[in-house]
Amino acid sequence: MTHLVLGASATLMTAAGSAWYVPAYTALRAGADRPASHRTAATACLTGWAVLGGAAVVLLLTAGWWPAAATLAAGAPATAALRLRAAVLRRRESREAARDWAELRAAPPPPTPRRPRALLVTALCMAAAMTTGVAALAAAYGVGAD
Repeated sequence: MTHLVLGASATLMTAAGSAWYVPAYTALRAGADRPASHRTAATACLTGWAVLGGAAVVLLLTAGWWPAAATLAAGAPATAALRLRAAVLRRRESREAARDWAELRAAPPPPTPRRPRALLVTALCMAAAMTTGVAALAAAYGVGAD
């Protein structure tokens, strides 16, 4: 297979990888809104796709295999290291979240509001007001005073 065919294939594959590297880029742009593990994983994703794109350019511009192999050999360990770091950070964040939830569950539950009693009192007051209003209207119009 010639360098041009392999370079064109890598270029098309890199272009098709936008389904992965565009969301990774937006996650990095979000900054501190995303957890550190997500930002590190996004950096790993972008690094991996950049290495593949760089290898594609090298394949298109050079005649030898060694420059493309050197590009891949330099980028693959960096991508793997970033991905491993993201996994370590994710595990740490999961433990911290579990510890926080355990502390929240250990606290006594807040007292429940006494809504049924308040609702009953409100309904009785409204019924008494309506009864009084109806009785007042009946007395004013002389209903039932024959």
